[in-house]
Amino acid sequence: KFLHPGPGYGGSCFPKDTRALTTVADQFGVETRIVDAVIEANQRQRDAMIPKIDKMVGGIGGKRIGILGLSFKQETDDMRESPAIDIIRALLERGGSVKAFDPVAMDEAKHCIDGIEFAADEYDAIDGADVLVIITEWNQFRALDMDRVKQLLKAPRVVDLRNVYEPSDMRQLGFEYVGVG
Repeated sequence: KFLHPGPGYGGSCFPKDTRALTTVADQFGVETRIVDAVIEANQRQRDAMIPKIDKMVGGIGGKRIGILGLSFKQETDDMRESPAIDIIRALLERGGSVKAFDPVAMDEAKHCIDGIEFAADEYDAIDGADVLVIITEWNQFRALDMDRVKQLLKAPRVVDLRNVYEPSDMRQLGFEYVGVG
């Protein structure tokens, strides 16, 4: 799962364990170039998602971004090291506004992310947005009513950071679409 294209890994174990490994190795003067590269690549991957969104909407400032998925992975409310945190903060820093939905992680997200609006459901997050950004690959996001999504968005634009949808299918439905990888 960690090798699938996406906005980077998160969670309670892998990020903590990789940092702990490098800390212990440093104490013993051992180089951990591969682990260091993994940690650095994970941060770069999060940062690389912002230009995708920016390009899709022609500049983030003043744009409304509908976010689907806040937890670091589906089937959990765990927000620890979630890529959504860094991505949303970067969108806010660039002057965007965010309305987000996650099936189970919104209560936890309220402790991690300030300055966003939380939606009642996935379609509420999409309603009136300049772009839809999928950050966590919840199964219910795989079954969106795309005709409804298209009607709710200001323009039919999707940035799919988990490659939930097939690019050719989305383009055939009339969406501007970008995934990862």
